[in-house]
Amino acid sequence: MKKRQWLGVVLGAAMMAAPSAARAQQADGGVREVEVVVDQDYQPSRIEVTQGERLRLRFLRRGYGGCTREVVFPTLNLRRELPTNQPVVIELPALPLGDTPFQCGMNMVRGVVVVRAPVAAPPPPPPAPIPTPTARPAPRRPR
Repeated sequence: MKKRQWLGVVLGAAMMAAPSAARAQQADGGVREVEVVVDQDYQPSRIEVTQGERLRLRFLRRGYGGCTREVVFPTLNLRRELPTNQPVVIELPALPLGDTPFQCGMNMVRGVVVVRAPVAAPPPPPPAPIPTPTARPAPRRPR
């Protein structure tokens, strides 16, 4: 009986927690956020996402060099100033498969967002073979 009570408590807690977890995911909107630190280069300079995944980049410029004072996404016609020590959030639209480059205003510091196709689930394993009965020799009768 104690095991059943314990199981009921665990299942009840899981059911109560599930709706709040769903709300948290819904409130976030399923957007993946990546922080890119800018200090003489982009860290990380390569960001990989799956096709259809929404991406929010949070640029944080640490350096004072003139080259990195802005970030440019040439294929998206997007350019943003990066003030030092102030985060700048850029929410990217759905990106096509392949590479979407980003760079500083002088095209000396570069990075890339790589969009990959979703990985297909592996096919299920074939069903286990049905064992066939093995032939046994008939028992011998004494003569």
